[in-house]
Amino acid sequence: MTNIIYTLFIILLSSCASTNINQQEIVPELFDPELKKGKIFVFSNHAEIGTINIRVNGEEREIKHAQTQIFELKEGQNSVYSFNRFLGNEQENCDDMPYTFDTKMFPDEESHFFIIQSGFEGVIFTLRCFKDFHIKEAEFLNQINNPRSPTDEFFEKVVDDFFDEFIF
Repeated sequence: MTNIIYTLFIILLSSCASTNINQQEIVPELFDPELKKGKIFVFSNHAEIGTINIRVNGEEREIKHAQTQIFELKEGQNSVYSFNRFLGNEQENCDDMPYTFDTKMFPDEESHFFIIQSGFEGVIFTLRCFKDFHIKEAEFLNQINNPRSPTDEFFEKVVDDFFDEFIF
């Protein structure tokens, strides 16, 4: 009986362990300075069972949890928007509008990096929603290699967004 309990405990521990994925094999563009120029990289850390939708500069795709998608960066205005579709309606984005940025605001950056994160909104009724974070490359690489381990910059961005949205 004791051996069965130990075996079940080891199976439980091993199922909770994360696997090590070589991102360089999955997304080689991230690690080649020439290939990553002019790209928008989006990593989904939304923890949904199924896929969600993402629209970048008008191009719509489905994205799974822990997947990275690559889009072309346009000169000037760019937009990123994650959502689910229910009965033909786009919903579940915390901001209800795309995150928009202009490349002129970031003259030194040739590539841009985003993470889709699950969040919650509402005071009386709490609803799950998606938040699109524009982050630095180093933070992006850390997140795709360790999706369950947010770092200081990520927490700082989440706290800043929370204060902007709900406090002020």
